[in-house]
Amino acid sequence: MNRRGFIKIMGTGAVVVAATPMVMGQFSSDEVADIRPSLTQPNILKTLISYAMLCPNPHNKQPWKVELLTANTVRLYVDEERLLPETDPIHRQIHIGQGTFIESMVIAASHYGLRGEVNYFPLGEYSNTTLEALPVADIQFFDDTTVKQDPLFSQLVTRQSNKTPYQLDKLSDSQIAAMFALTDDTDYGLKLVEDDKGRSAMADYLVKAMEIEESNANRSLETIAMFRFNDEEVKKYRDGFGLAQNGVTGVKKALAEAFFLSRDKAEADPAAFGKEGVKSVKNVVANNQHYAMLISPDNSRTTQVKIGRLYNRINLLATSLGIAQHPMSQILQEYDDMLELQSSFKLDYNVPESHTVQMLFRLGVASSTPPSPRRAVNDIVI
Repeated sequence: MNRRGFIKIMGTGAVVVAATPMVMGQFSSDEVADIRPSLTQPNILKTLISYAMLCPNPHNKQPWKVELLTANTVRLYVDEERLLPETDPIHRQIHIGQGTFIESMVIAASHYGLRGEVNYFPLGEYSNTTLEALPVADIQFFDDTTVKQDPLFSQLVTRQSNKTPYQLDKLSDSQIAAMFALTDDTDYGLKLVEDDKGRSAMADYLVKAMEIEESNANRSLETIAMFRFNDEEVKKYRDGFGLAQNGVTGVKKALAEAFFLSRDKAEADPAAFGKEGVKSVKNVVANNQHYAMLISPDNSRTTQVKIGRLYNRINLLATSLGIAQHPMSQILQEYDDMLELQSSFKLDYNVPESHTVQMLFRLGVASSTPPSPRRAVNDIVI
């Protein structure tokens, strides 16, 4: 069967990530236990860590190291072996991923009657263009009878970044208002793009940004390194993402993996793999109804971590409201090739040059996809 014949069978022009989803999942409920940490751990800190590891993070790198500093304190570090130097050269997204981890951990603590207190950069904050071997945060937990379970706790396990095309349904005013309310009493802004002109321009920007990203072989190879080409890779590495997370499951997934996808092929021709990534972006933005941006007036490491906490809450709230969410970060990245387009993007959306768009994401309605993998708790404990 040639590639053209495969595309016909799949019913789409985007082989890698845009085929129509099927009802079948990637793993059975028993097998999910093999690709996600157990939520039953030998002590409370590791239990909280197991929940925290389910948080959103860039490319599902899981860039965390934790030290059990005391019986009630977790010290969090960036894992310097799990960076994205080609697409996140100043590690801004990696630090946002530290914030998502913290927020999930604090939310999980509330379920156990614990109050979490966060001390950011306890040994000193470093520059937003460097990464030092210093802790990002100490998270201390205290028994507190006044603590009530965070209403978002039940979403920690089901939350996902849904990369499939969304339905044409629009969000209600009440749903949008609930998400905007999360930015109250913060220094950060949430900007919604839902008018026809703004959505059309956004789609163009996102496609151009992906084209720029995939024009460089090293950047494509960085993505390929995190792509899981079959179930065996998923179970072996327990990180990254694959066809299932893009809605391709069942027979379609089996055909793609058996006949057209392999790590050797992708690494030998990263440009071809990158073209499929561009196709997938074109597919998901074609009729997308809502985009949102999280914007900060500064870009310090502490701000990046706090934005991660806020972004995670938005994702969890969206899940509770039946809203799908998908971060699309290419145009926000800081490598030289992207800066000219990024500057035009900020100008068109009235974002002050001195401000930073920390997160850009789609919102909409879509069926859920199979869970993404996570490593074991002991893999990140030092």
